[in-house]
Amino acid sequence: MHVTVEVGTQLDPDVNWPTGAALSMPAGEPVQLMIFLSHPHQLEVEAVSAAPTQFAWVDGADAAVLLYRLGPILSWSQVPYSPHLADPDESPPGVGPDAVVRIVLVDRDTNTVKALHAVRWPAEFAATVRASVERMWAAPFSRLAYEHVLAGLHRRYPTPEDLLTDRADAHCTATPARS
Repeated sequence: MHVTVEVGTQLDPDVNWPTGAALSMPAGEPVQLMIFLSHPHQLEVEAVSAAPTQFAWVDGADAAVLLYRLGPILSWSQVPYSPHLADPDESPPGVGPDAVVRIVLVDRDTNTVKALHAVRWPAEFAATVRASVERMWAAPFSRLAYEHVLAGLHRRYPTPEDLLTDRADAHCTATPARS
């Protein structure tokens, strides 16, 4: 699901893009957080590159959740993750040594890229995510277990803020990545 794009380009309309967000961690490339919104407001577009860019990670054994907050105005959002949901032909997913995260905002109605920004996770946060992804990758995958973990987290922590406050394993404020 990792795609390379520029602002103003249109994504392939024949691909069934998810609602909300998608997270990919292809080996040797930046982590990519794709956010799909219907007609994003200008504040949402600007938030992609506005400081602070904050993240939190929840390791639920069979599934993980990346929480993110872009800029000072928008609230926390979340995206589930399992390395087993990556393209099976790719190398084992993971966080690269440079810990760069590419954030892509897409207008879901037109498939047009509205904003992108690259940030860098601090080393300690990247190490936590890396270890979690490696552990999940090494374990056998069960779609039922993955969905069970996500349902349990949602039931116990119904909002991203609840999950952030009561369950997150790591938090960070990312810094802009230099090209």
